[in-house]
Parts: sequence; structure tokens; C-alpha cells
Amino acid sequence: MFSNLLTLLYNKNLSLINDKLLPLLTVAFPGGYKFLVVMTITLFAGDAVANEFTIAFFWVGLLVTFSGLPIAALMVSKKYVISLKHKIYLVFFSVLLSFSISYFIELKQLDRYMNISIFMSVLVLSSYEIYKRYFLNYSDFLYIFISSLGTLLLFVLCYLLFTFFYDNTALLLFLSFLSLLLPMQILFMMKGKNEEAETSSFSSVFKGFFKYLVSNAASTSLMFAIPIVIIAELGDVVAADLAQIFYFSTLSYLIPRALSAKHIPNMRNKGIINHEVKSFFMTIFIFVVVVIGVALPLFYYFYEQWLVYILLFAAMQLSQLSLPFSNVLMVKGDVNTILRINLYSMSFFLIASLSIYYLFDKGLERAEWLLVTFCCYQLLKLYLGFIKSKIYF
Repeated sequence: MFSNLLTLLYNKNLSLINDKLLPLLTVAFPGGYKFLVVMTITLFAGDAVANEFTIAFFWVGLLVTFSGLPIAALMVSKKYVISLKHKIYLVFFSVLLSFSISYFIELKQLDRYMNISIFMSVLVLSSYEIYKRYFLNYSDFLYIFISSLGTLLLFVLCYLLFTFFYDNTALLLFLSFLSLLLPMQILFMMKGKNEEAETSSFSSVFKGFFKYLVSNAASTSLMFAIPIVIIAELGDVVAADLAQIFYFSTLSYLIPRALSAKHIPNMRNKGIINHEVKSFFMTIFIFVVVVIGVALPLFYYFYEQWLVYILLFAAMQLSQLSLPFSNVLMVKGDVNTILRINLYSMSFFLIASLSIYYLFDKGLERAEWLLVTFCCYQLLKLYLGFIKSKIYF
């Protein structure tokens, strides 16, 4: 029955849905789901639960950049064919290591159950990212779409339980991420993975994984670390609003990420074409300008700390401008160039941030200058990505 449904939905008469609508919906869903979860908790749970939940939510997002995301990035290129056993090793030990470091730095202040929930949530979210990347590589958007419907169903069922668990933030956190993984895992098992005849050696995979891990530490990880820093500057009172802005921003990645998901399989199969890369960039540029222009008056009207929020929102939108060029480098398996770009950009950001910490006292003004610097960091990454990727198109 399931296979008949897939055959029906892949009928050529529905090619417009398969080629246009499904990529848009499937790539937008994770951000939309996280936004829905954050809004549900921040609007309907008490302030104490909402603040604790959103801070933990940021930590899960931060830690997955050191585990699931580097593996998913490796899977983009045909250069790496990773066995299931190696994926399990890398996920478990990277989560264990990154969580342990975070525990001694900050997470030890949280209770035992919250720490267990964060650790398990990172494992779950890492697994989800790997499954999702597998389906995206083969343009199996329908599987991801059906999985998304399953996640929404689980969320509704869990929401009926949420009212009983508002005082159990740890369980609330874990259920949120488990609802993402389970439908995806079930569909993966039903589809059946086509085993590759040969897989890359573990040493080769580990070297690539380590490079992406360091690269993420200098890039994606900063995106999740910045809100944690801002909360430290302004207090837990801004945590809920900051989470709303942050995940609203990820929701607005809809167009850039959908285009990216569509272009990666094309580049893998047909090669990198100059005018397609440029068209991809111009579409994202126009989108980012419009979205920031619309958000500015809305944030000014609805939020007291509107300047902090619009700076964070703008920095996150600017990060999408690099997608066309980073995708080119990822498809070519050019991990070294990606690593250098991120390290150069992070070096600028860290030097500028240290200067800001020296010049300004803790508080609103320092938070604003840190976010201005973060915007400049995104523009520097864009410039370096464009220069370094030009050799491929």
C-alpha cells in the first residue's frame, strides 16, 4: 500500500508538486517545527519553564553542530561513503565529548535530569540530521514530507501530554526532539538502504569529520552560541523572546534552504554550472533584503529590545548568502577550503569580540556591538566563499 501511494504521488502529472512544492515544504519543516515548539512553550508554559526550556534548546542546537551536522556535511559529497557502523561511532563519541566539555564549562549548573535530557536530545537530533541528509541526497523529498506529517501528529499527541509535563522541562525537551526522529527512522527502515559496495575507510572519514567539526565550531556553532552569550549579557528574562526571534529566523530560511536542497543533487549529478550558481545567489540576496526590511518595523513595534533582536535576525539572514558558494565547495569535497574560510572569519570575530569585551561593560551596549560584529563576520564569510569557490564555476 505504501509503495502504491509513492507511485501515485510520483506520477508525472504531479511532477510540479514533486519538483517544486515538496522541496520547499520538506526543507522548511525542521525550522518551522522548532519555531512551533518554542512558541508553544514560551506562550503557554510558565516563565520559569519557558526560560529553562529555551536555554536548553539552544544548547542542543549548539552541540549537534559538533556531531550530526559534520557527518551530514560529509554525506553531501560522493567522495565519502560512510558505513552505518562508522556513523554510530562518530555520533556517539562526538556527542559524549562535546557534552562533557559543555558540562564542565556551563551545564553542571543544571540538574541531573536536564543534563540527561540534553545529552539524549543531541543524540536524537544528530540521528535525524543524518537520515534527512540521506533522503536529500537522492531527492527523496516525498519521504521527508511524509515524515514531517508524522512529526506533526506526534507533536499533537505529545502536546496533549505537555499540559501534564510543564513542570518537567527535561521530559518536555526530549519529547520535542524524539518527535522529529521517529517518523524519519521508520520511513528509512521501510525504504531500505541501498548498501554501497565499498565504503570509505574510517581514517578518511574521521579526517573529513574532524575538519567539518572544526569548521562548524568556527561557523554554525557560533550561530547557536551567540544567543547563549546574549542571554548571559542581558539575563534569563530575554531567553524566551530571543528563542522566538532565533527560530523565526530559521523558519525564514525557507527559500534559501529549499533552493539549496534542490541544487545539491543537480550539482552532484550534472556538475557545477556558472549561471545556476549566480542565479541561486541573486534569488537569495533579494529574499534576504526583503525579509530584513519587513522584520525591522515588526520588531520595533513588538519588542522592547528590538535593536538586539533585529541585529541577530539580520546576521542569521546574511549567513544564507554564502549558501551557493559553500554548496559548491561541499559538492566538490573541498573540506580544506571550507575550513580555512571559517577559521579566517572566526579569527576576525574573536579578535573583534575581545576588543568589545575590553571596551564595554557587561550589558545592552556590549550585546549590541557583539551582534554588529557578528553581522560583519557573516559578510566576510560571504566574500571569502565567493573568492575561493570561483575556480569551480
